[in-house]
Amino acid sequence: MAYEKLLEEIGLTKGEITVYLNLLKLGQTTTGKVVEKAEISSGKIYEILEKLIKKGLVSFIVKEKTRYFTAANPERIFDYIEEREKEHKKQEQELRKALPELKALQMGIERKYEATIYKGFRGIQTAAYEALREMKPGDEVLAMGLVSRKEKAYNLMWRAWHQERVKKKIVCKVIFSDRGSEHYAYFKKMRYTQVKVLEGLTPAAVDIMANKVMIFTHIEPSCLVVTSNEIRQSFTQFFNTLWKIAKP
Repeated sequence: MAYEKLLEEIGLTKGEITVYLNLLKLGQTTTGKVVEKAEISSGKIYEILEKLIKKGLVSFIVKEKTRYFTAANPERIFDYIEEREKEHKKQEQELRKALPELKALQMGIERKYEATIYKGFRGIQTAAYEALREMKPGDEVLAMGLVSRKEKAYNLMWRAWHQERVKKKIVCKVIFSDRGSEHYAYFKKMRYTQVKVLEGLTPAAVDIMANKVMIFTHIEPSCLVVTSNEIRQSFTQFFNTLWKIAKP
């Protein structure tokens, strides 16, 4: 049923949902009847009930040394959601406090060379924005072999990315494979952007930014990110050679 999926989405396990819903139907009852109706093993019932009690969705009383359990009014679920959101906000605040220490752990590793492959739209988006975050005003992006893609999502993503780049006042030099690209005219008008053309340049697009070289393939959308100052310098020299012979 639809409400079972909703209960699962707010954080209840399938076992907790089954027990809670059966308690709503049964009213005040012992574990025996819950086990029978919910088809939960007797070994797990107390564990599940304990979790529901902590969440405020079940309560109990003791009659003649026997516990009788009752499901809370379904409106109590809203209180549970609110409490859960407060807990998530608290956890987020604690994580933000710990973030500098976590980053320090990563920075403590000497990385002379690192290669990572990002696949699909989300992967490429992640790689591009991670590189942009590492850059500061005055830095330079070198891009070559850019072509238009049939999938609009990629084109829109890159335009949004370059708009963020312009806001950060990061210069970009672009070598297109042809003037027929729909992006050629767009980038030619963009601030902090220089555009040239070198026909038949490359079947793959290459971006050089921060200490990374990013190689994009289009048949199966993916991005190889090589993090290395040495490799970046080598590709930068190659780009500068092409830039000299490319035409405005």
